Amino acid sequence: MRATLVTWLAAGLLALGGLLAVSNGFFLATYTLSAATILLALAAAAFAASIWAKRRIRRDIDAKLGRLERFMQTFGQTQGTLRGLDGRIVLWGIGAERLYGYCEEEALGKNGFDLLHTRFPIPFEEINAILARDGEWQGELTRRHKDGREIHIIGKWSLIRGEAGEPEVAIEVSSDITSIKLAQRQLHQTNALLRAILETAPGLIYAKDLQGRIILANVSTLDLIGKPWPEVEGRTDLEFLDSKGQAEAVMVNDRRIMDQARTEEFEEVISREGRHPRVWSSTKAPLRDADGKVIGLVGVSVEITERKRIEERLQLMVNELNHRVKNTLATVQAIASQTLRGGDPIVRQNLERRLMALAAAHDVLTREKWEGASIDDVVTGALAPFGEGGDHRFAVSGPSLRLLPRAALALAMGLHELTTNALKYGALSTLNGQVAINWQIVEGAKPLLRLTWIESGGPPVAVPSRRGFGVRLIERSLAQDLGGKASVIFDQPAGIVGTIEAPLCDVVVSAEVTPFLPMGALQAGAR
Repeated sequence: MRATLVTWLAAGLLALGGLLAVSNGFFLATYTLSAATILLALAAAAFAASIWAKRRIRRDIDAKLGRLERFMQTFGQTQGTLRGLDGRIVLWGIGAERLYGYCEEEALGKNGFDLLHTRFPIPFEEINAILARDGEWQGELTRRHKDGREIHIIGKWSLIRGEAGEPEVAIEVSSDITSIKLAQRQLHQTNALLRAILETAPGLIYAKDLQGRIILANVSTLDLIGKPWPEVEGRTDLEFLDSKGQAEAVMVNDRRIMDQARTEEFEEVISREGRHPRVWSSTKAPLRDADGKVIGLVGVSVEITERKRIEERLQLMVNELNHRVKNTLATVQAIASQTLRGGDPIVRQNLERRLMALAAAHDVLTREKWEGASIDDVVTGALAPFGEGGDHRFAVSGPSLRLLPRAALALAMGLHELTTNALKYGALSTLNGQVAINWQIVEGAKPLLRLTWIESGGPPVAVPSRRGFGVRLIERSLAQDLGGKASVIFDQPAGIVGTIEAPLCDVVVSAEVTPFLPMGALQAGAR
C-alpha cells in the first residue's frame, strides 16, 4: 500500500512540475497551478478507489473461503467424498467413515472403487461417459464395509470443472439403503413362500375386503369357482358363484366375521351348477390393517364332503345298532319275565332291574352317538330308579368328565349293584339313610379317576359269609373293564364303603378336566 501511495504522489508531482516548467506569465502560471491541483485530486481519488477495490476483493475472498470451509465441514459430516478423476480420494469426512468403517488416514489417496470393492450397475466406462456429458450421474452401488459386510447405497456423482471447463474433481454423495434392500429381500422371500403355500395347499385360501370382494384366491379356489382370476378379482360371491342361495349364505357368514371381529369355524356348501353339493369346513378370521382396524377377512376351507357321507353312513349304522340293542334287551327282559313267572319274584325283580340299568346306560350312549357320556349323566341314570326316597338320600359331587363308552357301561352296572345292595341291606333301607357319591382326579405320574360310595345312617354292617353276584361284578368285572381296581368294604359301622379306581387315560375321552362345583343333595330322579 505504501509503494502505491509513493507512486501516485510521484506521478502527481511530475505532472505539476511539467506544467510549471512550460508556464509563461502570471495568467499561465495561475492556470497551470489550477490544473495541477485537479490532477492531484484525481490521483488521490484514483488511489482511494484502488484501496477500496482491493479491500472489497479481500472481503469477497475471505467470505468465499469461509463458505468453502463451512461447506467442507458440513460435507464432511455427510456420507460424501471428493475424488480425483483417477478415483483417488481427496476428501473423506466423518460421515463416510461411519458408513464404510475406514478412517480418514486409511482412505485418503486410495482408489475409492478398489478400497470399497465397488460393484456398478452398468460398466464403469458408461458411467464416466454420462458424467462427462451431463455433469452428474445417479445409481445404485454395492460396496463392502471394512468389517466385510455388504452395503447398498444410492450414489449421486457431480462433476466439478475448472475455469477453462476442464473436469477437476467429482463430488459423491451416498445414501445408505442397505436396510431397505434387506427388507425388500425378506418381502420377496415372504411373497415366494406365500405363493408356494397358495399354489400347493389342498384347500381353498382366499381373502376379501369389507364389501366382500375377492382380493386374493389360490388355484384351488379358482378351480372350484370355474373362472380365471381376472373374472373373479374385485367381485363378490353373488357375482361369480353359480348358486345365489349358496352365495348369500357365504356372505352372511363373512359379514358376521367382519362385524364381530372374531375367528369362527363352520360348515358351508359351495358347488358348481349341475354338480353334487360339496361341503367345506371353513375357518375365517378378520383381516386387520397396521392399526388393528378390520379391513376384510381371510379364510381357509377344506372339503369334508366324503367325511360327511361317511359320518352319515356310520350314523345310520349306529341308529340301526341302537334299535337292535333295544329290541334285544326288550326280548331278553320278556324271556326272563316269562321264564321266571312261577319262580322267586325277588330274583325276577333283580334281573329286570339289571336289564333296565343296562338299557339306561345304552340310552345315554345313544344320545351321545356312542362317542362317550358325561359321568354326571351316567350317575343320574343309574340312580334314577331309586330316587323315590327324597332329594336328601343322594349327595353327588365331582368334576365334569366325559367317559369312554366301555367305562360308562361298566360304571352304570356297578352303581346299580351298589344301589340295589344299599336298598336291601344298607343305608337306603332306612328313612334316614344317605349315600355320598364323589369322584375326583388323583394327580400323579399316571393320574387316576377315583370314585367313592359312602353310606351313612343305615343299619349296622356285617361282613357277609359269601360274596354275592353284585359284589363279584364290582370287584372283578368292573375292575377288569376299567383297567383298574374296585373294592367293597363291609366292616364300617355307618355303612359300606365302595371304591373304584382306574387310570384316567383309560376311562375318559380327554384328560382335560373342567372344575365342577359340588352338586349338593340331589334327587337322582329329578336330574
